[in-house]
Amino acid sequence: VQSFKNCMAENGISPEDVVFVAHSTTQATNAFIEGDVAPVGVIGVAGGGLEGFLAKPQLTLKDIVLDEKVGRKIPVHNEFIKKKQLNDDTITAAIKNLLGKGAKVIVASMAFGVDDMTAEVKIHDLAEQQDLPVSMASDITKLYGLTRRTRTAAINASILPKMMATANATESSVRNAGVTVPLMIMRGDGGVMEISEMRKRPILTALSGPAASVMGSLM
Repeated sequence: VQSFKNCMAENGISPEDVVFVAHSTTQATNAFIEGDVAPVGVIGVAGGGLEGFLAKPQLTLKDIVLDEKVGRKIPVHNEFIKKKQLNDDTITAAIKNLLGKGAKVIVASMAFGVDDMTAEVKIHDLAEQQDLPVSMASDITKLYGLTRRTRTAAINASILPKMMATANATESSVRNAGVTVPLMIMRGDGGVMEISEMRKRPILTALSGPAASVMGSLM
């Protein structure tokens, strides 16, 4: 907050003159390096028969290793619901089981979810009603590879609590300085996104620090 105010004061910038604010953060990268991540609970959904037989192993994730030498990892817990049995009661029960195992964030992932996200949205809404951070796999990436899509969502979810706290603190500092324009967050590819998007897909900010250095040099 003080750095932002100093920047404005030392350069004679008034709040109403600010038309664009982009925040670059290495918070996501640091979280992975330091193992500052939340345990993830995955709710996998698939149809019956052959689809369920093939999909269930792909939806059942093992812990995601961040640093094998020091044992840093993202703990992952799993629940599976057949599509025809998906309802508020089965979802609530699955969430309760995952919380009992130690999960702090939820991932919703369904086979062919990129074609129809209805089931993932249903899980998302029920998790949010319990004030739980939640990621929908098909909202993170549109790749058809079910395991890859689910793992990416799990990695994204694991940093949601830390990144949401960072986003809220950054936004409040900008507002406290009197700046009213939307706060943009630097992405790892050198682009920017609105802070509301970062709250949903913080994984896109990984390596935004180095990216911002390159973009700053180009400017």
